[in-house]
Amino acid sequence: MVKDIAIYFEGGGDTAQTLNMIRRGMSAFLKPVVDEVRSRRIRWRVIPCGSRKQAYYAFVDALDNEPDAFNMLLVDSEEPVAITESPWTHLLNRKADGWKQPAGADDDRCHMMVACMEAWFLADPTGIGRHFGKNFDAAKLPAAALAESRTKKDIEEALKQATRNTSAKEYKKIRDGSKLLEMVESSAVRKNCKWCQRLFKVLGKAIGTEI
Repeated sequence: MVKDIAIYFEGGGDTAQTLNMIRRGMSAFLKPVVDEVRSRRIRWRVIPCGSRKQAYYAFVDALDNEPDAFNMLLVDSEEPVAITESPWTHLLNRKADGWKQPAGADDDRCHMMVACMEAWFLADPTGIGRHFGKNFDAAKLPAAALAESRTKKDIEEALKQATRNTSAKEYKKIRDGSKLLEMVESSAVRKNCKWCQRLFKVLGKAIGTEI
């Protein structure tokens, strides 16, 4: 069982306010894990880093500066990825990234939101509906089980169409993303998103329990 877990993740913009918002949202989404680490007195940190590149370099620095912690990286894959593919292989081969796998960081340390964080929202349309309220059109979304098979563009368009008649008029990442992380049920997302389930399983293994 590890004694210190830190997740460096993409998102949150570049202000203290928005970074705190996404930190709260991610902590709420990971509540089943948070409950377990607290009961075991394990140090727990979720660290929003803004851009994906900043998340990667913060993670690499943490491997050097806090080698005893179970440091993890969580970023968008930016495109559909088979669950059988190594996340490090994907991030190395993706031209916009080209990230090398750091020494000592096996696949359990690298996780992806496939193709982006918003796929998690598609995996629980009921949760999105609770947030946007009246006139939210869930019929405009792909089936929840297909969330990870959609491209980032498809996901953005689906959310645009589903929210166009709500009072919010549209989905905005900074305004809505943090709140939606609190609204959607992680159990539903895990059921429909294999990469999300992988994240929870690895965290459970690190803690020493099944989550």
